[in-house]
Amino acid sequence: MKVEFDSFKSAWKVTFPALLLCLIFDFVGGTFLGGYFEKLMVSYPIILVVLPGIMGLRGNIYGALASRFTTSLFLGEMKPSLRDRKVFEGLVLGITLSLLPVILLWFVGFVKVGKNAFEVLAILLSSTIFVSILLSYATAVVSVIPFRKGVDPDAVASPLITSIADLLTIPMLIAFIIFFEVDRYLFYVVLIALIFTFLLFLLKFKLDRRVFFEMSIILVTLAVIEGVSGGILESYSEYIYRTFILSVIYPAILDSLGNYGCVIGSKTSTRLHLGEIDKLLDMRSANDIASLISTSVPLSLIMYSLGYIISTSLGKSASINYEFFLLYPIVAFGVMLLGYLLAFVSYRFGLDPDNVTVPTITTLADLIGTSFTVFVALW
Repeated sequence: MKVEFDSFKSAWKVTFPALLLCLIFDFVGGTFLGGYFEKLMVSYPIILVVLPGIMGLRGNIYGALASRFTTSLFLGEMKPSLRDRKVFEGLVLGITLSLLPVILLWFVGFVKVGKNAFEVLAILLSSTIFVSILLSYATAVVSVIPFRKGVDPDAVASPLITSIADLLTIPMLIAFIIFFEVDRYLFYVVLIALIFTFLLFLLKFKLDRRVFFEMSIILVTLAVIEGVSGGILESYSEYIYRTFILSVIYPAILDSLGNYGCVIGSKTSTRLHLGEIDKLLDMRSANDIASLISTSVPLSLIMYSLGYIISTSLGKSASINYEFFLLYPIVAFGVMLLGYLLAFVSYRFGLDPDNVTVPTITTLADLIGTSFTVFVALW
């Protein structure tokens, strides 16, 4: 009974406030996406193909990095300091891993659409390096600070960093598009400076090659799935834009579903490393999932309400889709169950669940969330 109460208390006292904060971050990106959705459809359709991937995989990379930080903190392999060398090594790893799927997804978009392909590549490279530097330090902050305060960083770090990634990704992408259109010469100067800065970091701090190659294989595989998500988004973009509220809450749908999966996956990963799970059916994990499901209903109501307010403030009509409220908790449950199974199975196969679970579950959540959004739009 105490385990059940502790799980319920943690879900509402720790995770739910973090999810609400994430929701606020998501709607910053959602407001930008809704406001510029038509421009992207018309002038930069490749970005719509790439968008779920850069949102999801960027969150994957730094969610996985946060998971590695929290495990290292618990095992005493990393000092709870923002100046620890692992923080800077994580920065190099994060930027390098972020560039890999971006280039691959750009190529998918180039093959599918082709319009303004090389201009889009320059925009993607510049925004990726810039945002990755910011996210590397943010990942250290959301991992180290809760640990210092005696709060379980597994309950907050992954959801926060994936939402911070979404908070920065779309606005910065739009900002670099505007920058490109206003002054192309200065834009390319900044691009060269960012590439040079990255190379300096790469020379100064060691890149963990084992982790890089292990995660690269995973990210390339996941990028293919994200390409499918992006293809669905681009193909059905007109239907989503007609139901305008969905273009606003789209980042929140993907991120919140991924967050639910990340929390369960990260908790399971840490408990597996600590030897607390020895069989597939684990009651403590089941209690965690059940407790988090109870938070999905109010979260969906708040999500849709914020989307409604933003849509009307942008001068667009917004209607209530009751099927959204009916299906969202069911979809969230499915994502959390997948998160648990991915961590358990990867550990049993000798893989580090810190490297596998978060990237995989957030990518699957993007595909599930995009399909869910299209389903609601077509209902």
